[in-house]
Amino acid sequence: MDTPLSAAERMIQAVIDRDLDVVLDSFSGAPDAYVFPEGPRWTTRGGDRIEQGWRAYFQAPVGIGAFHWVEGPHVFENATLGQVTGVIDYEVLGNGESGRLRMRMTWLMRLEGDRWRVVHEHGSQPLADPYGAGDWWPEGAHPLDAPR
Repeated sequence: MDTPLSAAERMIQAVIDRDLDVVLDSFSGAPDAYVFPEGPRWTTRGGDRIEQGWRAYFQAPVGIGAFHWVEGPHVFENATLGQVTGVIDYEVLGNGESGRLRMRMTWLMRLEGDRWRVVHEHGSQPLADPYGAGDWWPEGAHPLDAPR
């Protein structure tokens, strides 16, 4: 049987390979599946809508060329739930341009039969100044050096 980490990495690799069937099989089709996409929408709820979102993504002039972990992966697993978290650099492609996109990623997986499937995905980036009060981070500290 696979692990939450192998399931998450298989899904990312399927996005890179543009293998829609593997991507869709990586997500739970259940109505309680809930993702926070990195695009312009706030949330997507329900396996049917997650599928629609991925189908639209694969028709758009965007993609991922590669990925690597910058921090993590950090994995939690019990008999029915797994969590994979960390910071990932994606090589992104869009409209003929390429670049790097660093994301904080979280995947919550549920064991469905003999497969780990994503029931929650969250990709985000820090906000520059969310409170309008400046940064409270110590002078000279690097975000990846945060106390753990």
